[in-house]
Amino acid sequence: MRIPYFLRAILFLLFFPGLLSPAAAVPARDIVIAQSVDLSGPLGYIGQDYLTGAKVYFDHVNASGGINGRKITHLVMDNAGSTEKSAHINQQFLLSGQKIDAFFGYFGEGSLETLLSNGAFKSSGIPLLAPLSGGEAGEQDKNVFFIRPGFDGEAVKLAGPMLSSGLTRVAVVYSANNDGKSALKAVEAMLAGRNMKLAGKYPIMADGSGLDAAIKAAFSTRPQAIILALDTLPAAQFVKNYRRLDAGAFMLGLSRIDHKILFDIAGKDLAAGVMIAQVVPHPGDWKVPVVIEHRKIMEIYRDEAPSHLTLEGFIAAKMLVSTMRKLGKDFTPMQLGDALRTSRRMDIGGYYLDFSPSRNRGSSYVDINAISRNGKLLN
Repeated sequence: MRIPYFLRAILFLLFFPGLLSPAAAVPARDIVIAQSVDLSGPLGYIGQDYLTGAKVYFDHVNASGGINGRKITHLVMDNAGSTEKSAHINQQFLLSGQKIDAFFGYFGEGSLETLLSNGAFKSSGIPLLAPLSGGEAGEQDKNVFFIRPGFDGEAVKLAGPMLSSGLTRVAVVYSANNDGKSALKAVEAMLAGRNMKLAGKYPIMADGSGLDAAIKAAFSTRPQAIILALDTLPAAQFVKNYRRLDAGAFMLGLSRIDHKILFDIAGKDLAAGVMIAQVVPHPGDWKVPVVIEHRKIMEIYRDEAPSHLTLEGFIAAKMLVSTMRKLGKDFTPMQLGDALRTSRRMDIGGYYLDFSPSRNRGSSYVDINAISRNGKLLN
C-alpha cells in the first residue's frame, strides 16, 4: 500500500537525519554543501525524492573516505515551498558565518529567485549547482549550473508525438506561477517555430482555483492535444475531470508531474496513456551505467524504490563530487565555479553533461514516457 503524501512528508521530516541548522558545528576540514528544498510544502513529494537521491550519493562518498580525504557536510533546510521562508533560509546560510563551498539542489517556490537577488550571494562567488528548475531564472547567471534542460527542451520533445500524429490544435493548461509561465512561453515559442498557434491557454492558481474554468474553456475548443504545464495535483485533477468529457485528447505533461500520484488520483482508466517528459533516463534502463550504480547504492542506504527524481538527485550529487575531486584537497568556491565553466563532455555513467561558455544547462536529454494501465511508466 502506498503511503499518502501528507503522511510521507511527516515521516520524512521526523526521520531524515540530514536536516541541519546552518549554525551547526562543522569540522573545519569538511566540505559544506547547502541546500534549500521544499520537503513539506505543496511540492514536497518532488523535493523529498530529489534530496533522497543526492543524499545517498553523499553518504556513499563519506563512507568511502570522502573527497580527497575530506568529508561532506550536507546542510539541508526545508523551505516548505514558501518564498518568504526561502529568503530567510538564504540569509541564514549567507550570514551564519559558516563557510559554504557550494549551494546545491535548490527547489521550492521562490528558492532560486530569492537567492539570485541576494546581494551577499552575488558577491560571495559561491556557485549554485543543480537547482531543480526548467524556468528562465538563473539562465543568464554564470555562477548557476543546471543539470536538467529548460522547459523549451521539454516542449520540443513533447512536440514529437503530436506532430507525428498530425495534430494541429494544441492547448496549454499551466500553473499561474513563475515556472508555469516560463513553461507556457516555451511551448508558445516551440509552436511559433512551426508556424502554429495555441488553440487556448488556461491558467490554474496555486490554490486550485481556475480548474473548473480551465476544463470548461478547453472543452469548448476541443483541442487535439493538451500540454499540462502543471504541478502534479492540479494536473491529476485536470486529467480526471477533463477526460470524462473528452477521452480523445492527447495529454502530455512536463517532468514536474509525479506519475504515481496522478495515477492514484485519476485512476487507471483516465491516467493510462498520459505522456510525461523525463529529463533523466528511466530508472529501470539497465543499459545506462549510472542507473545501475544508483539502484545498488539506493539498496544500501534507503529502503525505497528508485525514481526519475531520485536518479536526477543522484546524478547531480555525482557531478558535484566528480568536479571537486579534480580540484585536489583544497579549493575555493570560485575555483569550483571556474572548473565547471570549463567542463566539457562530463560522463556521469552514461549521462553526459557539457557546460560551454555560452550555456549553463549541462544536459539536453529529454525522453517521453507513457503511463500504463498498471501505473508504471513505459519507456
